[in-house]
Amino acid sequence: MLSRNPSDCQKFHAPNPKNMPFLPVFPTFSAQSLRPDSLGWTPEATIPKIPSGFGSASRSTPSKSKPNGFEPNFEKNQMNFFLNATLAFVATVTLWTCFAGAQTPQNAKENTNQRVDQDADEQIQLLIEQLGAPSYAQRTEARERLEGYGALALDAIRKATLNPDPEIASQARYLAQSNYLEWTWNYEPFETRKLIEKYKLASNSDKIKHLRELSDLDNNHGVAALCRISCYETSEVHAKLAALELMKKLQPNRIPGTDAQPPANLSFEPKILQALLRNSQIDLSAQVLEATKRSSSSAAKWLQLAYSNPQPWPADVWLGILDEEQRLVENSSPQTNINLFVDFATWLAKQAASQVEGRQTALKIARRIPPLLLAGPPDPEKLTEFANWAIESQLPELVIDQYRQLPKQFPQNSPTLLNYLLAKSFALLNQKELADQIAKLTLERKTFSLDFSKNPTEILDANLPGNAQNPLLFRSATFSFERISLAQELVETGDFAWAEAELRLALEGQEDSPERITILGLHTLTQLLHDQQRDKDAADALERWASRYQNERLFRMQVEDLDLDLASNYHLFRGNQYAQENQPDKAREQFLISIAQSLENVDALIGLARLAGPNETPEQKRQRDSQQERSISMLRNRIDEIERDIRVANLMFQSMEKKRLANFLNTLAWLMINTDSDPREALLMSRRSCSLDPQQSAFQDTLAHCFEKNGQVLQAFKTQLKAIKLEPHQLSLQRALNRFYEKAAKELPPGD
Repeated sequence: MLSRNPSDCQKFHAPNPKNMPFLPVFPTFSAQSLRPDSLGWTPEATIPKIPSGFGSASRSTPSKSKPNGFEPNFEKNQMNFFLNATLAFVATVTLWTCFAGAQTPQNAKENTNQRVDQDADEQIQLLIEQLGAPSYAQRTEARERLEGYGALALDAIRKATLNPDPEIASQARYLAQSNYLEWTWNYEPFETRKLIEKYKLASNSDKIKHLRELSDLDNNHGVAALCRISCYETSEVHAKLAALELMKKLQPNRIPGTDAQPPANLSFEPKILQALLRNSQIDLSAQVLEATKRSSSSAAKWLQLAYSNPQPWPADVWLGILDEEQRLVENSSPQTNINLFVDFATWLAKQAASQVEGRQTALKIARRIPPLLLAGPPDPEKLTEFANWAIESQLPELVIDQYRQLPKQFPQNSPTLLNYLLAKSFALLNQKELADQIAKLTLERKTFSLDFSKNPTEILDANLPGNAQNPLLFRSATFSFERISLAQELVETGDFAWAEAELRLALEGQEDSPERITILGLHTLTQLLHDQQRDKDAADALERWASRYQNERLFRMQVEDLDLDLASNYHLFRGNQYAQENQPDKAREQFLISIAQSLENVDALIGLARLAGPNETPEQKRQRDSQQERSISMLRNRIDEIERDIRVANLMFQSMEKKRLANFLNTLAWLMINTDSDPREALLMSRRSCSLDPQQSAFQDTLAHCFEKNGQVLQAFKTQLKAIKLEPHQLSLQRALNRFYEKAAKELPPGD
């Protein structure tokens, strides 16, 4: 019978996909060692002989009358027989234990496990040798029995692929590459089993996505599966990637986005933060070490080293592993690739940086990455990703080092974002004047170069040919789209001032255009300003566009198919402005206009609800309740419609429909939790939206607010951490996190 403990299951076998009966291997003892006469006595004098016919008696309760053919004292004899047999068995086991040597229960369990493992290894090795047997029946039986051992046999099978016997090597390769050796146990959560099946059938690129999904499963449900993939995956690249996903769980706790500009004034006491997150980080060391102890794969060795937590941190050992990976990359080995090396090196650099005085070691490790990235034609995406990582890891020198190693012709054609990241690196190194100059030249799309042989104040050379820009180019739709896309990337990195400058330049002279590119730019700009609580600036940016929308019927017809509600948002931002300026009547008027233009703009309804107070008249309350009921009813109807569509939709459209459903569920939950509706129903809806689309920060933010309204402040804080990890630099998420932190800290027991 399979154990309920995953680590115990790995000692024995995985389920057999062919339902072949599996005979587990148990520790065996020699007959001589258990013979009673070997202990100096014989049982014949103690155990009475069984009367003839006794073995055929029924299992039913025996009659108390005298059985036919039995002695009158049969019942007494029967009782003596069982008593003497029991005493003899106890005496045998006791004496055998004494002769075997006194052991503690823990030692006995360890010895038993060792004997089980040793016997299993011997059986597996015998079966591998039988793969080369001359008889086809023997080879087939050996292969099927190896399949019965499941993942337990994979390490030995992988070694057998190099066996000098071609038949054994061929059969071992077949087993190693087949899907018969299961990695799924029946007791694992359904979501885990589903992801493993997807992983097995996926392409190489999609497998990486499924590994991350396994790592992100709640309650660490994917850890056991990642351990098995690390140990037994035939592709070493994917085995190492699975190990890296587990190793990333060892990164120290960090609240992302606390360095955003402008700052959100996040301040966390380390002891209080540790108390709040006490149950969030579960120590996985015992589980990972137990699951990987039998494997000799490189990925398993990484995990054993990482999770054994040796002190001091073995920098030399890790650098040796990194050297080997780099050698494999340079030799184009199938055991690794550049992407894997970069992931491993960045993880290792982060670990080094977390050690005392480990920053220089981290720099030494990470400086190996740019030369590999630039070994072929420069890949802008990978270079930008590395620069972002270096800044996030507080190692801005790496961005400058990367720039130095770029081909001379590439910096002038590199992505504009890379130049902004270079400017940010100089700013972090306290060279703000140089950073501002680079940012200004980048905004104007002028070329520049850096001469590091000069003084720090003179290394920038902007007097390069090709700096004159065509004025018409700045007004083209393509150029505007490039600026808006770049601004969205700058928002994600927290560089709000540079993002705003790019957006305003993209919109210059066309703030009231009905073109899609203008609407997209205005939406991005106003949301950026709103997140910084600059609602007046957001409304001013929409003033000209909203005026045309209100006064020109043809203009409204041109933009009515666009679902961004700029006109409704204009009145929402004006309402927020008047509410901040303590002008409730003007604010209420603007909120009502916003609701009239879009009933789905629930933020206007929420703004109206926040104006409610002792000065609210009965008519104003009736009007507010009416608008709220209409909006809730409309949202419920939309949810019902989408659910009906999902039931009849083609499979290829169901994913899109589920995302729409998640959006409406989140919108309704957000409205309900910020008004006088049932907070428990809002929590249920928000949970459902997060289950349908868990990678949306807005959905996690709504769920956190629902937890707060239902009195679960600690859960609200932990959920808000998930939201801010998805969008670290969104200031509204940071403000909410700060509020949840303060509330949760007050509820901690006095001893914490």
